[in-house]
Amino acid sequence: MKKLTIKYVDRLPRHPEDLPPDVVEIYIGISRQGIEMSIVRDGFIVADHVMHAIESRIQTLDRTNGRGDQPLAVRVGLYPKVSVEWRAFLDDLLHQDDSWAFFVPMAGA
Repeated sequence: MKKLTIKYVDRLPRHPEDLPPDVVEIYIGISRQGIEMSIVRDGFIVADHVMHAIESRIQTLDRTNGRGDQPLAVRVGLYPKVSVEWRAFLDDLLHQDDSWAFFVPMAGA
């Protein structure tokens, strides 16, 4: 797999088919339910174990960070700016060959 270009966007990601095959767009926001994260790449979806790794890291950072007066995304370093540690973690994670599954669109009958 060739090197992916990972872009952090301040808007909802474009439709996957609008992206070049080597570009991944990541949007991170805050909602009442917690952290909203969209990871978009043309023709692929993020594999389940990648989402579990991200969720596990968020939970671990939340447990070790005692500032309960701030929103979760702020406490763990995902918002308003993605921390250097998160950028390195996501870059390493998303460049692994098994991080992606082919997206198979539903075919109409």
